[in-house]
Amino acid sequence: MSYYIVFIFHLMIWSFYTLAAWLSNGDSKTFRGLLFIVFFYLCMTAAEKILHSQRKGFFMTVSTLIFYWTGKLAIDQLFHIFSTSF
Repeated sequence: MSYYIVFIFHLMIWSFYTLAAWLSNGDSKTFRGLLFIVFFYLCMTAAEKILHSQRKGFFMTVSTLIFYWTGKLAIDQLFHIFSTSF
């Protein structure tokens, strides 16, 4: 059950990262990289506190990151296809 809680919590954090990156669209890549590091650290800390293990927290953070960005890319492609077809 704790993995499920971490997964949902991470999806919320990565969604907030996407919103923050979208709002800071004019910033340089350095600041966007720092923003990513801050959100990655936030995810790692939350996972470590809930799972009580650094190793499990790291793997859970990386796996949810891969899942989120894969889903985000797929949805962006669908929106692009539908927006160009109409």
